[in-house]
Amino acid sequence: MLAAERHQAIVTRVLERGAVRVAQLAREYAVTEETIRRDLEKLDGEGKLRRTHGGAVPLGDDRHETPLEIREAVQTLEKRAIAHVAARHIIEGDVIALDASSTAQAVARDLPNIAVTVVTNSIAVAASLMDRGRVRVFLCGGMMDGPSRSMVGPIAEQFLAKFNIKKAFVSCQGIDLERGLSVTADEHASIKRRMMDLAEKVYVVVDSSKFGVKAVEFFAEIGEIDVVIVDDGVEKNAVEALKGMAIEVEVAAVAR
Repeated sequence: MLAAERHQAIVTRVLERGAVRVAQLAREYAVTEETIRRDLEKLDGEGKLRRTHGGAVPLGDDRHETPLEIREAVQTLEKRAIAHVAARHIIEGDVIALDASSTAQAVARDLPNIAVTVVTNSIAVAASLMDRGRVRVFLCGGMMDGPSRSMVGPIAEQFLAKFNIKKAFVSCQGIDLERGLSVTADEHASIKRRMMDLAEKVYVVVDSSKFGVKAVEFFAEIGEIDVVIVDDGVEKNAVEALKGMAIEVEVAAVAR
């Protein structure tokens, strides 16, 4: 692959995933990490992306997440595998919170038709559950965020407090073992934070491409997580580090 072709591919990856890591790109394109760092510097200088510590994120209005239709189209096999494992943790009588991530939507699609209550700020998640007669779904009110197809803001956060949430399933744009979980938009950071604060048990459902990524705003520390569910592309040392912090880790096998 010529350098120009690699540069275009990197820009596409950033737009698809919302954030990328140097190590991950080096593996994908079979070049050294130093080559990728030079690529990112060049692309940053050309105004095609924004370089971050250890990777890159898209340019644009930092207040907005990558649109849902883009997030849905990437890492799909990984998200399905993660969702299948996550759904096994949901039992009759549970009250669960699902955020507006594409991975949470995958969990909703995998949720069996059992007597559970789902509280969500995601219009897409709620729509995914319309055919489950035994699943009660409560959609937060609030301000609609078009790109993420979700409800955000103080009204949505206040609505969550009406429920005795047993389990919260949240995702993120980046997970860093030192700094914690991060996203691009502050309104999404706030509602994820609220879900975690209200839940008895916090599950982070995140694909392996998000490890080592630092997005714009951190909303939780690693120690606040009870369970991490990730696909089998995750590096072994990351799994061991999480377990060393007394966090339960489940690795979902991806059918490729």
